[in-house]
Amino acid sequence: MIRAAATAESNMALETVVAASTRVAELSVVNAALGATLRANYTGTPEVEAVVVSAEDMGSSLEDDMMDDSTAGQPAAGQMEVSNLSTASGIDSNSGCSSGTVRQFSQSVSEIYVTARVTALRAGAVFQVTWFRGAALVYEWAWQSTYSKSFECIWFFATPEDFAFTPGGYSATMTVDGLELGSTAFDILSN
Repeated sequence: MIRAAATAESNMALETVVAASTRVAELSVVNAALGATLRANYTGTPEVEAVVVSAEDMGSSLEDDMMDDSTAGQPAAGQMEVSNLSTASGIDSNSGCSSGTVRQFSQSVSEIYVTARVTALRAGAVFQVTWFRGAALVYEWAWQSTYSKSFECIWFFATPEDFAFTPGGYSATMTVDGLELGSTAFDILSN
């Protein structure tokens, strides 16, 4: 009787191990498929590095500042800094920032956003985004800040009414007061 109970317990434990091993194998296949999907959709486009813009320095010589590397890589107090230039499919309604970077869009989307984070935004700064399909300019839009703020997410968007969302390779270039901050590339895919 005890031997039969032990054998039954042993068989149940073995069945549990087999079932768990099967589930682990199934999840490994799913994990591999997800990893392959992520790798297939990765475009390899690097994020744009932050650019520091100072109204006082625009159009002037920076020879003295170029020789002083004591604060290399750090914006001076009060200098406007723009970072995280990217494309997105939407804006987070709570933060006003990008809801997540997207580099591939269906041609049936209603809006494509270009977003950036601005530290020490100053009133009067003129931001512009120029949209290109390949090397051809397809759309541009400018915005002038009417306020100063310590941190702000800014965004521009285009719709199919602004330019046809024809499949192909695109880029968007952002400038502030005529100074180019960087570009972000994206693709529009056929449905």
